[in-house]
Order: sequence, then C-alpha cells, then structure tokens
Amino acid sequence: MSSRRVRVTGLGRPDAGVSRTKKQQQNQGLPRQHQQQQEAGGGGRAGREHAHHLFDELLRRDTTSIFDLNSALSAVARESPAVSLSLFNRMPRADLCTYSIVIGCCSRAGHLDLAFAALGRVIRTGWTAQAITFSPLLKGLCHDKRTSDAMDIALRRMPALGCTPNAFSYNILLKGLCDENRSQQALHLLHTMMADDTTGGCPPDVVSYTTVINGLLREGQLDKAYCLFDEMLDQGMSPNCITYNCLLHGYCSSGKPKEAIGIFRKMCRDGVEPDVVTYNTLMDYLCKNGRSMEARKVFDSMVKKGHKPDSSIYGTLLHGYATEGYLVQMHQLLDAMVRNGTQPDHYIFNILIGAYAKHGMVDEAMLAFSKMRQQGLHPNIVTYGTVMDALCRVGKVDDAMSQFDRLISEGLTPNGVVFRTLIHGLCACDKWDKAEELAVEMIGRGICPDTIFFNTLLNHLCKEGMVTRAKNIFDLMVRVDVQRDVITYTTLIDGYCLDGKVDEATKLLEGMVLDEVKPNEVTYNTIINGYCKNGRIEDACSLFRQMASKGVNPGIVTYSTILHGLFQTRRIAAAKELYLWMIKCGIKLPIGTYNIILQGLCQNNCTDDALRMFHNLCLIDFHLQNRTFNIMIDALLKGGRHDEAKDLFASLLARGLVPNVVTYWLMMKSLIEQGLLEELDDLFLSLEKNGCTANSRMLNALVGKLLQKGEVRKAGVYLSKIDENNFSLEASTAESLVFLVSSGKYDQHINSIPEKYRPTAKSRAVFSQKKIQGCLMLPVAMEL
Repeated sequence: MSSRRVRVTGLGRPDAGVSRTKKQQQNQGLPRQHQQQQEAGGGGRAGREHAHHLFDELLRRDTTSIFDLNSALSAVARESPAVSLSLFNRMPRADLCTYSIVIGCCSRAGHLDLAFAALGRVIRTGWTAQAITFSPLLKGLCHDKRTSDAMDIALRRMPALGCTPNAFSYNILLKGLCDENRSQQALHLLHTMMADDTTGGCPPDVVSYTTVINGLLREGQLDKAYCLFDEMLDQGMSPNCITYNCLLHGYCSSGKPKEAIGIFRKMCRDGVEPDVVTYNTLMDYLCKNGRSMEARKVFDSMVKKGHKPDSSIYGTLLHGYATEGYLVQMHQLLDAMVRNGTQPDHYIFNILIGAYAKHGMVDEAMLAFSKMRQQGLHPNIVTYGTVMDALCRVGKVDDAMSQFDRLISEGLTPNGVVFRTLIHGLCACDKWDKAEELAVEMIGRGICPDTIFFNTLLNHLCKEGMVTRAKNIFDLMVRVDVQRDVITYTTLIDGYCLDGKVDEATKLLEGMVLDEVKPNEVTYNTIINGYCKNGRIEDACSLFRQMASKGVNPGIVTYSTILHGLFQTRRIAAAKELYLWMIKCGIKLPIGTYNIILQGLCQNNCTDDALRMFHNLCLIDFHLQNRTFNIMIDALLKGGRHDEAKDLFASLLARGLVPNVVTYWLMMKSLIEQGLLEELDDLFLSLEKNGCTANSRMLNALVGKLLQKGEVRKAGVYLSKIDENNFSLEASTAESLVFLVSSGKYDQHINSIPEKYRPTAKSRAVFSQKKIQGCLMLPVAMEL
C-alpha cells in the first residue's frame, strides 16, 4: 500500500494540514515491513486487509500517535466505511480528525443518525469544527433527498458554531437541490453566494455555475440555463469542458441541434478543447435522429484531433448505422475499430446481433454470436434475448428454446424480455402447452407477464384472424393469475366480431360483469358494429339502449354506427328520427356522421332530402370533404340529373377542394354512358392540370367501360395510357377486351388496340373459353 493511500486527504491533525513524509513515519517507529507495503501496496481488498492489519499492529504499540491511527482508519474507510466504524470503537483516543473520518463513514454507509451523534460529540467536546467536517454529512443528507435539512445545517447551524461554509459546502447543496428538481432554488442560492462575496463571503466557482446550469437544463429551462451561462462569463468565470458538455447535452436532449452546434463552435473559439464526452454527445444525438452519416463526420474530426475513440464511442456510431440499416458501413467501422486495437465488447456484439436480427439475417446473427464466444466473451442476458428474438421471428422457436436452456445452464437469470419473446414465439407456432408452462415458470421466478403483454399478443392474433388462438391466450391469463382488463375483453370481442361470431362476443360482454370489469364505450361500439355488419339491427339497437342504463354514454361513434345500420336495413324513418333528435339535443355532428346520413338518404331514394341537408351545410360554411361531394354527385348522376351533378362538380373548386380520382371517375363514367367522348377527353386533361394523377384502377375502369359501350378506338387511347404508366391490365378489363375482339364485330377497329393486346384471328377461331381466359392473362404477365 503506497504512502499516498494512508494519508488523510484534507483531514490532518487540528494543528497540521499536511501529511508526513516517509522519514517522519520511520521516526515514529513504524515497522519497516509496513513502510515497504505502503510503498508497494495497492487498493481494493488487498489494500483494505493491509490497512486493517496495520491498524491492529499500531494499537499494540504504546508509542503510536493519533495521526498514525487516523491515517490507518482513513485508509480502511475509503474501501469499507462499515469496517472502519468497528475499528473506531477500538481506538483508545480520538481527535477532531478522527471524528471527521467517522462522520464521513457513517454518512457514506447511510447511517445518518450515527453521523449526527458523532457531530454532537465534536460539539460537546468543544472542538472548533471545520467546513470539511460537515461536508460528508451534507452529502449524506442530500443523497437521502433531505437537502432542506442540509441547507439548514450549512446556512444556520454551521455559522452558529463559528464555522463558515466554503465553496465545497455550497456546491453540495446546489447539487442536492438540482437532483431534487429544485433548480430554481439552486439558482437563488447561487445568487446568495454572489451577494455574500461582496461582504467577504464565499464566491461561486465554476463547479457552482456548472451544477446549476446542468440542473436547469435537466428541467427543460434552457433559456434560464443560457442566461446563467452568460452571467458566468460576465463575472469573469471561465467555463470548463464540463460546463460546455452540459449545455451541449441539454440542447441535444431538447431537440435543438442548431443551438448545440453553436455551443460547440463557441467552445472551440474560446480555446476549450472538446473531450471524448463532447464528441460522443453530438454523435449520440445525430445517430438517434437518423443522421449517422453526419455523426461519422464528427467521429472523423475527433480522430483527426488526436482523440482515441473508446468502445462507447464506437458503439454509438455502430448503433446508428445498425438502426438505419447501413450494414456495410457498420462492418467497415467494426474492422477499423479492431485494427485500432479496440476489441468488441458485449455492447458491440449485441449491436451487431440486433442489426442482423432486425434485417432477418439469422445466420449472420448466429455467426456473430459464435465469434463472441471465440473471443472469450460470455453472452449476457441481452445477447441471449436478441438471439432468441431473431430465431422466433423466423419460426425457429425450438432453436430459441435451446438457447434458453443454455442460458440457464450458464447460470444466467432470464428476465421478462426473454420470457415474453419466447412466449410470443411459442404462441405463434401454436405450442400453447409449452407457452403456458413457460408463463408459469416466469411467474415462479417472480417475473409476472403483465396485462399489457397479453393485450398486445391478443391484438396481434385477432388482427390476423386467429381468434381461436386469441381465446387460448385469454384463458391462459386466468391460469397464470393475470388480471384481464377492459382492453383485454374488448380486443377479443373485436376479434370475434371480425370473424362474424357476434354471439360469442356478446357472451364475453356478459362475462365482463362476472369478472368485475366494466365495459366502456369502445366495447359497446365494437359489438354494435358487429351486429350491424351482420344485419342484426334490432340487436344493435337493443344494446344501444342498454348503454345508458349501464352508465356508459353513447358517443358520436356509437350514433354513427347505429345510423349506418339503420340505413343499411332500410329503416329510413328510424334513422331520420335519430339524427333529427341528435341535432335537436345539440350533439355536434362531425363530417363523417353527415357523410353517413347523406349516403344513407341517397341509397334509399331520398336524394332531395340529402340535397337539402347538403345545401344547408354549404350555407353555414361547414367544412365539407371530397367524399361529401362524391356522395351527392354519384346520387345525382344515378338519378339522371346530369346538369346538377356538373354544377356540383364545378363548385368543388370554388370551395377550395380539388376533385380526387373518385370524383373524376364518376363524371367520366357518366360522360361515357351519354356518349360524350370529346368531353371525356377534356375532363381527363383537366384532371392532369389540377394535379390529380390517374391511377391503375381508374384507367382500367375507363377502358372497361368504353369497351362495354363498343368504343374500341377510344378504349385504345386509354389502353396506351396504361402502358405509358407501366400499369398492369386487370383481369376484368382483359376479359372485356378479349371477348369484344373475339366476337369479330369490331375487326375494322382492331388496329386501335395496342399490338400487345391483339389476339390473332387464327387464335380466335380455336379458342375455347378456358383458352381465352389463359390468353387474357398473357398481357398482364408480360407487363409484370
């Protein structure tokens, strides 16, 4: 143990503030072997044992000074506060330095009551305590979230005892306040320090300013933090690298990269050399925001300035590359890292394995997993979790279970992530017994899969139409004692409704009551929608009426669903009564509900009623949608009211709306039916001028409609547009084309059809219907 380790840093005897030299120690009669051990010894357990042994030997000597005992006690205290307290009880005498060590030990060990007792002994003895005597106690109180008590001691009790707090004392308080998110009080205390400085008090130092700046930044008070930074400069205080790093991290965390770059440039202008933390902060922000290529430039700049990147910095950039899918750049950086003498650690390997897993490269992930072992690194729980997730994603759940068994055999404890990954994988492979067994083991280890985990799994299964599997998961929750909530029930109810099993959904609703889970509006809406889709409007209305009696008020989604169901079942009078009652009650109907009403009226031959409602909405400048106009235009065209439809189409642009593909198709279809082909061409040109692009479905529909009307030449024009846009010919369009051409009625117009779509005359003569169908798919295949 070196002589440096037996010195009491900053805590000499009351009359001496410096440690003694090796010669002085020899004069005190310390054994030579201890002097040698002090010179050669180290820290940790060996150093602690040596100090303990030295302390025992000193106690046996009658000539041992209190200084030597304090030195040995301090050496033990640095490694083991609890052991030093037991040694203190064996000391024959003590001074202020001894009690300062004891106060520090008690505070670090969390025994603040003993620290206060030791301080009381100091006061009763009549010694004049120094600020450094109080510092460990202040730290302990702040660490225990008792900063207010620490402030009372520093600002009231210490001066009363003739002890003036120093900058270190104040900095402890400032950090304590900031750690408790009381940065505003810390700012006030800092200003108090500045005011006291004018009367010979304690001026704030760079640590004081940096501590409060960091506290303000953590609480999101960026403007105040920067103002304090300016104030610091005005006071002639020079910020250090840590100050700039705090500002840089604060701006990056708040999503203000411009300000962060400004701080970085100011730092360089002011002659403060950025350190590894500075560069890593910038790189971390850039990588987390999908800008890993820019992060690489920062990395290169750091290396150019002579800083050697460590594993953490390599990990930041590698993770950025992996997240954005830049696997080539990831490999290149990894190679450079190894060439520069930095070997991949667990974190690096986990990044690599995770990147491969994310991109479905399971073989590469497993290869990296093997290389990790070859380099002497044992996979940790994160590594195993990533590997098992990769295997489960591609259905290799048995391999994942093998890794799970290996994890256990290596003495690792599986966490919730590992269990959830495996249970998901087992359920996806229909291995319910094993999934249940694993869930039970998970609970037995004190890791309970929560309701959110099961709800997520249920939602996935129901959306995929696997409602039977979802029900198995639902039942499993009971067996593993996980509470099912309203989301659990509603998710499975939705799954049954999507599968057309509304009665099963209703049984679940009844089961909720027995399970003491109260259905909400979404639950009722789900079943009501299920009834309506199955044409069971009476059941839907009955459940609708039950909602209020169960304490659940129907919302606009509920009303809209019922209205749609009534219109679909031609219950016009009931639908009108409901929406008029809604308007009378002051319920604000959104445009989606109005669209349901307008479409319902139009589909049930009440177009005039729909027009009156539509015009009323226009008069009050209600925000209408393209869909609203499409509903009305379609209804007018179907009723032969072409001029009114044209006027409505023209009014779209006047209201600041641009007709969409559906709007144009409705008008074009009408023009084809009326034989107005020149107007059709003009309308198609206006479509392109208005920034609306004809899609594949629209062009196929146009061609099909023209062919049905026998307009082969015009159909050829729009077939060419399908080719120009590299769209596929839909089966229905191709069937109409082949049927028309094979009939022979339009041979004189055959050249209007693009050549790739012209079946030969010889082929037409021998085609059976089956062969025709085969032929009609040929152009599609050619395009694909």
